[in-house]
Amino acid sequence: MKLRGGHIITLHLLPLLIPFAAFLLTGITVTVLQSLNLGFPFSNTATVQTLSARAADTQAVSPEAGGTVPGLFSAYREILQSPFFYESVRHSLFIALVSAAASVAAGTALALLIWRTRRAVKKYTVIYKLPLILPHITVAFIVLILFSQSGILSSLAYKLGLIGELREFPNIFYNKTGTGIILSYIWKESPFAALMILSLLQSLDIRYLQTGSMLGGSYFRNFRFLILPHISPALHTSFIILFLYSFGAFDIPFLVGESSPRMLSITVYNLYFREQLSSRPQAMAVLTLMFLFSLIFISLYTRSVSSLNPKARKV
Repeated sequence: MKLRGGHIITLHLLPLLIPFAAFLLTGITVTVLQSLNLGFPFSNTATVQTLSARAADTQAVSPEAGGTVPGLFSAYREILQSPFFYESVRHSLFIALVSAAASVAAGTALALLIWRTRRAVKKYTVIYKLPLILPHITVAFIVLILFSQSGILSSLAYKLGLIGELREFPNIFYNKTGTGIILSYIWKESPFAALMILSLLQSLDIRYLQTGSMLGGSYFRNFRFLILPHISPALHTSFIILFLYSFGAFDIPFLVGESSPRMLSITVYNLYFREQLSSRPQAMAVLTLMFLFSLIFISLYTRSVSSLNPKARKV
């Protein structure tokens, strides 16, 4: 019995795939079980904590006062009945959408600029990859040092007489807009998008663009009908990866995020580590809902893109 090439590759990867799949499935299984009040070292009928001033301050999702938490799906019920949860969902979706879209747009512009750079200078453009090798927490610190009201840019503006006081510099951190988080993600993720897009641009035959220009096509027309269809798989793949990462990431929101509203990752952290043990099933319930949302988002996005552009089926 002959094996096809794909099957042979799969067999060669089995020593790596089996431990990885086992680790991933174990984590998902434990998370789901704990969200159902199973698998914890304490009773699955937890004592209910009241929505005290401390809970209100941390904006944690807490059960209703005066009762108990029975049943397998009690954590999901409490989560879905909490206004704080929906506030975190809206905030997380907004930041993920804006940062991913802006990163892909900036990455596209950066990739086009590098692609059109002369060969003698192109070797120096490798500097754009610097944010790729830096941890996200380091990027957040850099952005904080540069753009905070007591940072380098505000001090420079003060020295130049552009502002009278440091507090007059725009405050982009620790506010309700999430501007600091978005700016950190754009700085970190734009080179990633540029790297993926540039790999497709380098495979584009330049003669297509030359022919389009000879036929009277402008640069923007060539970009729309020649370049954009060619790089669309990288655009969609980059957007999916960056959107889902920004939606569930913890490090940057923890450092430069605001206290209200909070990202879902911060809500999970507070529920699991800063609240009573009875709140841990709710943290796992939020993680399970985030995982299900990610699967649904990938499925719907790829289907919608494939229906609009058959070439994007590789996404």
